[in-house]
Amino acid sequence: MRLGELVGAVGGVGLLVSSFLPWYSFGELDLTAWQAFSITDIFLAVTAVVGMSVAICVLAHISVSYPVAGSAVATLFGAIAVVLIVYRLINPPGDHLGREIGAWLGLIAAAAITCGGYLGMQPMKAPADGLHVKRVAPP
Repeated sequence: MRLGELVGAVGGVGLLVSSFLPWYSFGELDLTAWQAFSITDIFLAVTAVVGMSVAICVLAHISVSYPVAGSAVATLFGAIAVVLIVYRLINPPGDHLGREIGAWLGLIAAAAITCGGYLGMQPMKAPADGLHVKRVAPP
């Protein structure tokens, strides 16, 4: 597994976990992403699954082409999730809501999915472990 798949998977798990943490507060009441949003929470869950799916596909050897294609989708979904979360941090879904740790962790996780997806789209580099035969000119 490459760095991109690992970062995307960790970001996916982080985004899914953060959606169950408090994102907003109003007095003593805490709201998770599932309670505060109607559509955004579903998109965030799909983004988390997409971020994790690339690593699962690589670990299970399901497809040769999916890691690159899945990384492209993860980059797009992650970027959209970052924009949605930033928008909801600037403009919460209700009046007088305080921002809580779940929203900030969700933003970091969505950024990790985006970065992991971008790294996963990069071409693989040749190994530098001495497996290449060195050509020697004849005397």
